[in-house]
Amino acid sequence: MSVEEELFAKRQCKFNELVAYGFSQNGDDYCLEVPLKSANFIAKIRVSSVGEVSGNVYDLDTGDEYLLLRVDSDNGSFSAAVKAEYRAILRGIADKCFVKAQADRIQDEIKNRYGDEPDFPFKKFPDYAVFRNPKNRKWYGLLMTLPLGKLTGDEGDQQEVTVLDVKQAEDRLPDLLKKAGFFPAYHMNKQNWLSILLNGDLPDDQVLALLDESRSFTERK
Repeated sequence: MSVEEELFAKRQCKFNELVAYGFSQNGDDYCLEVPLKSANFIAKIRVSSVGEVSGNVYDLDTGDEYLLLRVDSDNGSFSAAVKAEYRAILRGIADKCFVKAQADRIQDEIKNRYGDEPDFPFKKFPDYAVFRNPKNRKWYGLLMTLPLGKLTGDEGDQQEVTVLDVKQAEDRLPDLLKKAGFFPAYHMNKQNWLSILLNGDLPDDQVLALLDESRSFTERK
């Protein structure tokens, strides 16, 4: 795993913050150049239109790329200093211009509100997270990543998305399903459940309100 993959995993870009941070827009990408203090080098960072981060370090005297940046086995003091400074630059960008992915924020809030931890009951889909009321083991949420086509019916659309299934009153579903970000429930009973697309378009508060309602069903006799 690259340092970029490590630091920006499960994070979503706040594109409006990039320019304020110092990035310049180049076509669909955002670019930033940061001189290093540990050497006469410069780090060039790119954020793509979908929030993917990549970068390189170059020698200002020769223009050559500093390839040892990617060699984990090189532990010399000079190389270590360059790597540490490059990591610090990336961490600053992650802290100021990126946020946790919405699915992770929702999981954190479930823990804060209810103290509930997910379990993972599906051998075939080990990352599918189920949230249950610990009093009776009833489900109130199912968090999963799947191809978008599974929701839209376009089986050719393999774009990976994260969704949260929640239970709602049957008479509420038609109105919710008319709105962007809501789909007939995947994997669950479509008469009582729906899937919420967790791509950041819907505010966390709206998702959590629906999750609260879903959990309330597990309290009813």
